Amino acid sequence: MAVVADATSESLTADGTGVRLRPVWWALLGVSVALNVASMAVPALIHHPLTRDRGEIQLYLDVFVEGNLPTWWSVGLLVVAAVLYGVTAALARGPARAESWGWWCGAALLTLLSLDDHTQLHERLDRIGRQLVTFDGFPFYWLLPGAVAGLVVVAALSLLASRLRGRPRWFVIGGCALLLGSALGMELVQGLLIASGESGPLYVLTYHAEELGENVGVLLLIAAAALSLSIRRRDDGFTVGYRAG
Repeated sequence: MAVVADATSESLTADGTGVRLRPVWWALLGVSVALNVASMAVPALIHHPLTRDRGEIQLYLDVFVEGNLPTWWSVGLLVVAAVLYGVTAALARGPARAESWGWWCGAALLTLLSLDDHTQLHERLDRIGRQLVTFDGFPFYWLLPGAVAGLVVVAALSLLASRLRGRPRWFVIGGCALLLGSALGMELVQGLLIASGESGPLYVLTYHAEELGENVGVLLLIAAAALSLSIRRRDDGFTVGYRAG
């Protein structure tokens, strides 16, 4: 596989057939939706001790539970996004140095987010939040220091978006907004519902919406990097380049 830095070079425009990544993106979205549906449908439709009342299958599929199949999928998407951003940054280093730094910042950020998702680092910030404010019945005090971390996410992805143009820029903006809106906004809604004594279907829908929103946000960020790359199939393999500008 040949790797070049400029997608406008003759090797990318004159030879080979473009590789379409859109079907891959839709497949990833389909898996994300399927996992969300399974989390809700299995305990609702299958009456068995394993699928209800915190049975093993329910816990394995429940998006609210950590360390299970949905968690593995979410962390995997973040890792894929981080690697893809790193590759994009390396390819952009020659023709678009300013954009390259933005991609590197995005790669570092996504790596940290994958670590946080895998280790539940954000939930260890509850003690800091409780020292700042108290609210009877509200369970998610990590949201206060988490909001500060959210500003770091916005800053890093805004740096990248400011260096891009066209669809990649809007995918970065949309992905960032959806990711943070789901992670912080929906968690806030869940906390308020719990504080008001609501733990029924509405609460269940909110945490499923949060999980799906986070996954789709990451997929939009992945799409931004994919749109910035040109992958072409040739007789001797593949050629990958960066779409400068």
